[in-house]
Amino acid sequence: SGGGFFTWLQLPQHVDAEKLLPEAHKHDVSFAPGSFFSPQRDLKNYLRLSFAYYEEPELVEGAKRLAAVINRNIN
Repeated sequence: SGGGFFTWLQLPQHVDAEKLLPEAHKHDVSFAPGSFFSPQRDLKNYLRLSFAYYEEPELVEGAKRLAAVINRNIN
């Protein structure tokens, strides 16, 4: 498979990534909700994550922050 600047994360079907975004921003982490990339506004439970502009320690810290936000909000 080829390289790229982004990766996708699929959340449980009932989770709306767009609603997680404000909480993520409070923890200094961000993503693009999948619905931004779909004309039908589906892909609501997907996140598009950029990894191209960050060093490994920043990516690890961002993943920890994002995981904490997701774990608090998926129920």
